[in-house]
Amino acid sequence: MTVSTDPLVGRVLDGRYEITSRIARGGMATVYRAQDRHLMRVVAIKVMHEGLAEDQDFARKFDQEAKAAARLVNPHVVSVFDQGSDNSRPYIVMEYVPGCTLRHVIAQEAPLSPLRAIDLLEPVVSALASAHENGLVHRDIKPENVLISDRRQIKVADFGLARAVTNQSVSASKGVLVGTVSYLPPELVVLFNA
Repeated sequence: MTVSTDPLVGRVLDGRYEITSRIARGGMATVYRAQDRHLMRVVAIKVMHEGLAEDQDFARKFDQEAKAAARLVNPHVVSVFDQGSDNSRPYIVMEYVPGCTLRHVIAQEAPLSPLRAIDLLEPVVSALASAHENGLVHRDIKPENVLISDRRQIKVADFGLARAVTNQSVSASKGVLVGTVSYLPPELVVLFNA
């Protein structure tokens, strides 16, 4: 049995969200399972890593993620319920999706039949279409960001690298490669390194 040494496990954020366990850790934040003491429900909380809040760019991106995801209304997008800051550490409160990731399903079932692959892909495409209709590009679609609930609901998570699509954002992002390296298209990596 592994004992968690994460200092946030057991803490209560803003007198409301009691962190019960760590779910995942990313480059910008850690996601925890928590109990919302006001509404008496289980939620997921994404808490920015200590020290990053002082970086205005990171704090701005974190805030943008919450607002971008909250604008999306689609049954295949993880819902955002709240956002705040506790001891100068920004957090986002989201729907908790008990289950596994698409990565787990692929590892267990590969090779997938074409019909099974389409069944898994259609909800992801629906979520991304909803984002695109709202002027957002996810920019980090990978099996780890596709959650499959115990009831077989499929939801896209982690809009941390999402960007609003405007003429300015396209020109401002030139020269910056964003996303998970193993999921970037090879032609983009070659162009960037040229």
